Amino acid sequence: AVVSTQSAITAGEEVKEKKPNPIVENARSFGKFLYDPDTKTVMGRGGASWAKIGVFYIIFYSCLAGFFAVCLKVMLMTLDENQPTVMGRTNRPTAAIGFKGLYKMDFKSTEGWKSYRTAIENMTDAYAEAGKNNSKSYSMDNLGDCAAVEDAAIRNLTWGCFYVGLNRMVGWEPEKDLYFKCEFVKGKTGKGNVEPPFTTEMIPSEAVQKATFKSYYPWLSKAKSGLQPVAAIRVKFNNETGNPLVSSSDFTEEHLNTFYECAAYSGDEKIEDSRSAMFEIIYTLPQFEKDD
Repeated sequence: AVVSTQSAITAGEEVKEKKPNPIVENARSFGKFLYDPDTKTVMGRGGASWAKIGVFYIIFYSCLAGFFAVCLKVMLMTLDENQPTVMGRTNRPTAAIGFKGLYKMDFKSTEGWKSYRTAIENMTDAYAEAGKNNSKSYSMDNLGDCAAVEDAAIRNLTWGCFYVGLNRMVGWEPEKDLYFKCEFVKGKTGKGNVEPPFTTEMIPSEAVQKATFKSYYPWLSKAKSGLQPVAAIRVKFNNETGNPLVSSSDFTEEHLNTFYECAAYSGDEKIEDSRSAMFEIIYTLPQFEKDD
């Protein structure tokens, strides 16, 4: 009776099989793919197969690198080291200065003023170096007080210098005497800045520019012609309106921007299709508080 009862219990029970862990199985399969001890292969390839494919890719990439080097060499042979095919973004005459940081004179910010002075140093160093290598290169000595950063940018005296020249275009020359004209941009001044409180002086004068600048053209290359001539604009705050850097409890400070535009002229007219340079002066002008 006991035996038959146990047999009945066993027959009524379902036999449960233990399912393998999928993570473990996947790990084992990946490990066997990396190295199969049965076939002695790595990632499905034997030693001879890896050697063949390795030699193939070495030859393939060597040929690819050689092809690229030949193309690069042929391209460089078509370029003139002294005369670039395209100067700047266009071949149109553009009043500009090729040094970053010289388009903004920021009396309000210490860091901004430091960047501006650094840009002047970079430009004067470049012209000094060009003068050593080429006697025909334009000299910064022609710019008077704007020739060196020590005199060109003095923040506590509220004066600085902007610089303007033409972009370098191989073989181009003005039809008549070359010079620059600059003026404050009416309608593009900061809030409340109807009359910019600055005086300006062009260095060298317009007459000197007319007499000398044309002789530096046509510009042929940096090796043959050096760096192009530039004019400087001495900007000084009009002390009669107060010092823009002085703060007092009796004054309220207002952030102002003044824009100054320079264009290149040949004879009595602006050079055809030429672009002007736009400069910006940032400062803080004390003003009396208004009664409510």
